[in-house]
Amino acid sequence: MLSAELKQQIHDRWDARARTYDKSPGHGIHSDREKQAWLNILAAAMDHKTGQRVLDVGTGTGALALLLAELGHDASGIDLSEQMLQKARNKAKEKGLNAVFRTGDAESPPFDPESFDAIVSRHLLWTLPNPETAVKAWAGLLKPGGAIVIIDGNFSMNQRSTLQKAWRLAAMPLILVTELRDPRMGNLDMNGQLPMRQRKRPDADIALLKAEGLNTSVTNEIIPRRYSLMNYLKYGHGKQSMHQFVVKGVKP
Repeated sequence: MLSAELKQQIHDRWDARARTYDKSPGHGIHSDREKQAWLNILAAAMDHKTGQRVLDVGTGTGALALLLAELGHDASGIDLSEQMLQKARNKAKEKGLNAVFRTGDAESPPFDPESFDAIVSRHLLWTLPNPETAVKAWAGLLKPGGAIVIIDGNFSMNQRSTLQKAWRLAAMPLILVTELRDPRMGNLDMNGQLPMRQRKRPDADIALLKAEGLNTSVTNEIIPRRYSLMNYLKYGHGKQSMHQFVVKGVKP
């Protein structure tokens, strides 16, 4: 499949997902404990500085960009999905936060070189057809001393136990009925064309940053989850805490 065709599939997938995206554990923020955990991760990633110009690539409904704005940064977010971005803009208005959201491709962000102090992404690289292209573009947007911060986890099926796999399959009809969406979201067709789905992580993330000459480090974080009974039935096949890695690359 051509990259442009795959990009259109990805765009359509996340546009369709926007309506229920924030309801899923790991996407929306569902408790004060979870919010504080994310604030702690972002504050540490920014070296506890404020007032930095930060771009959240693949911002989705704006969760990280809004937290960065809350921490006192000049935050912007881009995403292919206009439906996701409208959710983000609505949340910014409701919270009274000054974050800017615009349509943009994570593999070719529409900004001038060396215009950001930091670039963050959460749960994004696995969705990209060309992750090397994306990271090269991000590095070009960084000011000297700026950082790329990749936050993600190993969520592929081969990382799950037999019980977790069975639970996930059993929960699919419930998700279909309650959220009016197919939880497979077409990824059976796309996964083979998404390179980061086939690579060991975070090793692959570190390699991408090192290839751009960035000085890298990695930490592991645990994000507490809170489930309603319905969400537990649908998503409880995951752990009660979400294990994330944070890979940071600093531009010399």
